[in-house]
Amino acid sequence: MKLSEYRRLDATALVELWRSGEVSAVELLDCAADRLEEANPALNALVYTAYDVARADAARLDRSRSELASGPHSGVPEGAVPPLAGVPFAVKDLGVEIAGMPLRAGCRGWGGYQSRSDSRYGRRLRDIGLVIFGKTNTSELGLYPVTESRAYGACRNPFDLRYSPGGASGGSAAAVSAGIVPIAGSSDGGGAIRTPASCCGLVGLKPSRGTIADGEERWSGIVTEGCVSRSVRDTAAFLDALHGGCSEDRPGFLRGIRHRPKDLRVAVATSNPLGPTTHEACKAAVHHVASLLESMSVVIEEIKTPYSIELYPQLFLPVVAAEVAADIAELGEFLGRRPGPRDLEPDTRLLGEVGRRLSAKLYVEARRSWRRLAQQTAAFHEQYDVLLTPVIATPPPRIGALTTSLREQMSIESLTRTPMGRGLARPGFVERLALRVFALMPFTPPANMTGQPAISLPAYVTGDGLPVGVQASAAHGQDLLLLQLAAALEADGAWRRPQLVV
Repeated sequence: MKLSEYRRLDATALVELWRSGEVSAVELLDCAADRLEEANPALNALVYTAYDVARADAARLDRSRSELASGPHSGVPEGAVPPLAGVPFAVKDLGVEIAGMPLRAGCRGWGGYQSRSDSRYGRRLRDIGLVIFGKTNTSELGLYPVTESRAYGACRNPFDLRYSPGGASGGSAAAVSAGIVPIAGSSDGGGAIRTPASCCGLVGLKPSRGTIADGEERWSGIVTEGCVSRSVRDTAAFLDALHGGCSEDRPGFLRGIRHRPKDLRVAVATSNPLGPTTHEACKAAVHHVASLLESMSVVIEEIKTPYSIELYPQLFLPVVAAEVAADIAELGEFLGRRPGPRDLEPDTRLLGEVGRRLSAKLYVEARRSWRRLAQQTAAFHEQYDVLLTPVIATPPPRIGALTTSLREQMSIESLTRTPMGRGLARPGFVERLALRVFALMPFTPPANMTGQPAISLPAYVTGDGLPVGVQASAAHGQDLLLLQLAAALEADGAWRRPQLVV
């Protein structure tokens, strides 16, 4: 297979070619390796590769196909091979264990760790036939909506190297957009699938909580595993494979997207709930999709964004801080000492200190508020089937736009060394740092709090040639509705992707 053909085809098409015997899994892996060699020096999308293990897995799949094809039936019977057999795949270097590979979570402290076995989810990825040949770049502990860790360096946007591919799944998104792999692993604890999908012109679905079978519950269920892809059918096929297969009772997502949704009521909101103005390109992207939906006889109503500023510093931040504190404690057990500046970035340690000093009462109150938010969201979706918003409040940010200043870093060091509670009680400092990040991503965290599905649609390009996504969210369990909506827009030619520079 020529590299140009490999880059053009999505995962579903590659599986069909592999099943027919027109291409081998080893050939596909070689194409991925060749493209990685071309693009990764500029992008820094993958931070670890394991070709020997991947080649052995690919060869094993090829032998299995040959044995089936030489049997009494011509060709490979449906269901006889894994659903995504032979597709080159990269895993986000956060949370998912693959035997023999490191798991560094974007931080120096975990630099010496290597997985002894697959995690349950990692094993499931291999069971569905994906050929895992590397780990992708992420922000430290997945905390930032950009991918610029001190440990592994900035990942860059394949449409303009001066800009970020988003985060925390930035390496995965850059790898898919650049054609290194057709689909890549991602996870979303506050927007980390949807933000890089928006920045890199991809489809990025955060599934409903509990949708993917065998996914470990990380961060108390806040984090949802998923993927970024170039086509709706690839995302649907990935969900089918990890959801436990299809049956007559449950025909599956891939079959389901053949049907266009009807009689939808769609609310459109572009106002930034945190106060700053939403970038005009992001508003234009939402209104562009809304106009396309109107032509599909969808009822559109503009509303104010139904989130309050209190959601972020008062309800989302305390829970995230508590989880980070637990993550840092786990790192300390691995290191045999308390993690310090050589192990973790200042912002991470500050957030961990906030979580360590958080009262159990405050944490429980925040989680109870999440349940109330979920109830309010369910009521909202009794009136509207879909909420359409920007994914983030700006086009892709420049590399370094969210870097903590030297002065802020000095303040953080001072705060984390003060006696219990005194320094961190200083009014507003932690909240100001957090709100600077939330101001970029005010539309994504609520779905993590409620557990509902939300998808980034690659429907717009700025005048500067940068992708801008549009987010559609629905009631819990309505993943198929979002995929049907996305598939209808895709079929109507709605997707817009600029020219790659690598």
